[in-house]
Amino acid sequence: MKRKFVIGLIIAFMALTGCSSNKNTAEPSATTAAAPAETQASSIPTEAPTPAPKKLSDTEAVALDYVNIFLNGSDSEAKKTFITDNVYPDAQPLFQMIQSVETPDDQKLKNPQVLESTHYSDEGGMKVEAVLIQGQKASNLKSELIVLISDLKIIWATDSSDQETFGEARKVFKEPLPEASLSTVPAPSEMLREIRNFVISDVWNEGFVDIHSYMISGTGSTGQSLDINFTVEQLAKTMNKKKEYDSYITGLDSKYDSLKQVWMKLSSETDRLYSLVQQNPPKANDTTANFDTGIFNQYLEAFEKEVDAAIK
Repeated sequence: MKRKFVIGLIIAFMALTGCSSNKNTAEPSATTAAAPAETQASSIPTEAPTPAPKKLSDTEAVALDYVNIFLNGSDSEAKKTFITDNVYPDAQPLFQMIQSVETPDDQKLKNPQVLESTHYSDEGGMKVEAVLIQGQKASNLKSELIVLISDLKIIWATDSSDQETFGEARKVFKEPLPEASLSTVPAPSEMLREIRNFVISDVWNEGFVDIHSYMISGTGSTGQSLDINFTVEQLAKTMNKKKEYDSYITGLDSKYDSLKQVWMKLSSETDRLYSLVQQNPPKANDTTANFDTGIFNQYLEAFEKEVDAAIK
C-alpha cells in the first residue's frame, strides 16, 4: 500500500479512537478514506426492485461480502474472519476496532447489488479496482457505496456522506449518478414532518376534500369553481409521491413501530379512496357517490399524533 493510503488509514484510526471513548457513540464518524466510515452512513429505508442476475467477479464478490457480512451483519466472528481474509493488513486494525459494533437497522445498506466495477487511480498514481454498489436506506432508495480493492483485499470504502471523496471516485463509473446520491440526508424528524404535511396538504386539502365536495355540491371545498379533471390528474402525481413515503416509513427502525402501524392503515385507506376515484370519475352533484372520508380522517388524526410524539 502506498504512503497516501497509509496516512488516510492513520487519520481514520485517530477519528475512530476519539469516537469509541464514549459507549453511547461507539459507531465511528464518517472519514474521507476508511471503509469503517460506512457504518456511520445516514439512515437507511426497504422494498427494492429485484435486480437482474449478475455474475460477479472475485473482486465484486469481496465488495458485496463487505456489505452483507461486515456492514449489515451481526455475527462478530464472521466479521473477524472477513477482516483476516479480505481486508488489507494495514487497514485491519481499524476494522477490528468496530467488528463488535452492529450497524443500526436504519443505517444498513439493504438489498445491495453490484452495479459496476472499474480501474481507479488516485492522485498519487495508486491503481486499484473500484466497485460501485447500490442499495436502500430509509432516506435514499438508491444509496451508493464505492469499495476500493487491491489484490482482493479491501483498502477502504466511501459513500455520499463524504461528498468530496465519494464524488471524486464516482466520476470513473459509467453508471448514471442517481439524483439524490450526493444530497444531504434529512433527519427522521424532518422527513416525518414532511410526510405529515404532504398528507394534509397534497392528499387531503388539494385532493380528497375537494373531490368529496365536488361530488356533493359541484364546487370545491370552499365553494370555489373546480376543474375536477385537473384535480384528479394532480392527485395521480400525489399518489406516485406517496410510494416513496411508503418505502421510507417501512424502513424506519423498531422505535417507530407504533407510527408505522398507523401509517399502514392511513396508507391503505388512501389507496382505497384513490381507487374509487379511478373506478368512478367524480361527477358534480352525484347523489349515488359513496366517497366516505371519515375513516381517512380518523387515521390522519392518529398519524399526526404519532408524528408529534416521534419528533419531540
